[in-house]
Amino acid sequence: MSMFGGVKLIQVTHAPGDWKSGEWVEGEKTETPFYSSWQPARGKTLELLPVGKRSREAYRCFPPIGMCFTSADDEKQVSGDIVIWEGKEYEVSAAAKWNNGLNPHWELICTRIPPKENMPEDDEAE
Repeated sequence: MSMFGGVKLIQVTHAPGDWKSGEWVEGEKTETPFYSSWQPARGKTLELLPVGKRSREAYRCFPPIGMCFTSADDEKQVSGDIVIWEGKEYEVSAAAKWNNGLNPHWELICTRIPPKENMPEDDEAE
C-alpha cells in the first residue's frame, strides 16, 4: 500500500488479441487489485485530457511504481487499462511515473467509461 493510503481498486489489463481461423479473438484479461488514493480530478488536470473526455467523471490515483499501466492513445486508437472502483469502470486516460526519491509512484488520470445502453437485439428492432 502506498503512503497515500487509499481505497482498494482493480486494474484490468488485456493481452493483445489475434486472428484465429478468420475470427478475432480477444486477449486474456487479467485483474490485479491494488490500493491507491482516489481523488476527483479538477481544473488544470482535466485540461490534460483530450477534449472529448473532459466532460466525463474523472479521478486521479497514485498507485505504486512497481505496477505497470497503459494509457489510452486516441490517435493510435489504443485503449488504456481499466481501473474498477465501486463497480464502475474507468479508463486510464493519462499516466506518468513520478520517482522523487521519497515515494516513487504513478499518477493516473482515469475517466469513467459510459455504461452500455440496453440496445434491442437486431430481430427485436424490426
